[in-house]
Amino acid sequence: MNFTEKLQTAYTRIKLAKRVLLVGHVSPDADALASISAMAEIADGFGAEVSAYAGQKPDNYYDFIPRNNLVSTAEPVDLKVFDLILILDCGSIARTGLEKRLRALIKAEQDGHIARRPYLMEFDHHEPSETYADLEIRLSNKASTTEIIYNFLKVNGLEISKTLAHCILIGLMTDTGHFLHANASREAMAIASEMLLRGASLPKIVNNTVHNKSFSSLKIWGRALENLCLNEDTGLAVSALTSAEIKTLLSPGNAELDADLFGDIVSFLSSLSGVRVALFLREENDRVKGSLRTNDEKIDVAKIAQKWGGGGHKKAAGFSLAGRLQKTDTGWKVINNV
Repeated sequence: MNFTEKLQTAYTRIKLAKRVLLVGHVSPDADALASISAMAEIADGFGAEVSAYAGQKPDNYYDFIPRNNLVSTAEPVDLKVFDLILILDCGSIARTGLEKRLRALIKAEQDGHIARRPYLMEFDHHEPSETYADLEIRLSNKASTTEIIYNFLKVNGLEISKTLAHCILIGLMTDTGHFLHANASREAMAIASEMLLRGASLPKIVNNTVHNKSFSSLKIWGRALENLCLNEDTGLAVSALTSAEIKTLLSPGNAELDADLFGDIVSFLSSLSGVRVALFLREENDRVKGSLRTNDEKIDVAKIAQKWGGGGHKKAAGFSLAGRLQKTDTGWKVINNV
C-alpha cells in the first residue's frame, strides 16, 4: 500500500473499532501526548470507547494539552478487550512499555491459542527499527507525529476542529524546537500556519512550553553545562547527570521534570561552536538514557543510537541502557547494577 492507501485503511479501522487503546512512549513528550489527544478526539467522534496509556507521564506539566487527563500511567489490565491498539510516536515496540504483552498477544494468535487479538496500528515519524504492527504508518521525514495525523485528516476529508488544530500545532512546535531545528520544513511551517487559522492558540502553547521554566530546570541546565566536556579533535560534546544530582537539584515538591527538558539541553549543546555531535546522558529508574543530536549533514546519529538498541532520526536519536553512570578521568561510562 502507498501512503494514501494506508491512511484510508487506518480511517476504516478506527471508524469500525468499538474499543480503542492509544499508546504513547514511556516518559512521553508533548508530541506523543498531543498525538494521543488528537486521535482520542477522532475515535471518540466515531463513537468508540477510548482508553490511553503512557508510562511515566509527568504529573500536571502537560495539562495544557486537551484530554491529557485521559492518559493513564497504569497499564491496561487486559489488552484483549480492545478492537484496536494505536501506537503513537514510539519509535519502537520497546518504548511502548508494553513490549512483552504485545509480543505475547502476537505469538498467541500465531500459535492458535487465541481466536483474535486487537488490530495493531502505528503512527510514527522515527526511523524504523522493526515492523511489528498490522498497519505501520511511518514517515521519518515528517517533523512530528502530529504532522502525520494532519495528513490522516486531510486524506480522509475530516474536519480539523479547533481542538485538533491545537494538538497538531503542539506537536509541530515542540518537536521542531519551536521551528529552530533542521526538521522545521516548509511543509511543517505551512501546516502550522493553517492550524493557527483554524483556532490553535500560539500564546497558550508558548506560555506552557517556553515561558514556564521552573527554578529546578534552570539549576539542572547549570549542572549540565558544568559537567560538559568537549573533544576538540572529534567534535563530540558530552554531558551527564546522575539521578543523585537530579534529585538534589529538584525543588521541594517538584519530584518530576518535563520530558522535553533534556532534549532542549542536548539540542543546545549540538549548536555550540566546534560541536559535531552532542551526547547527553542521565540516570533514570536504574537505567541510563542517552540523547544524541547533530547538525552535521555527514553524521547519522540514529545509526549510532541503534548500536545500543535505540533509534530515532538522522539528526536526533536516543537509547536506553540498564545500569548507572560512573565518572572517570576521561568522561563517563555505564556500569552494571550489581
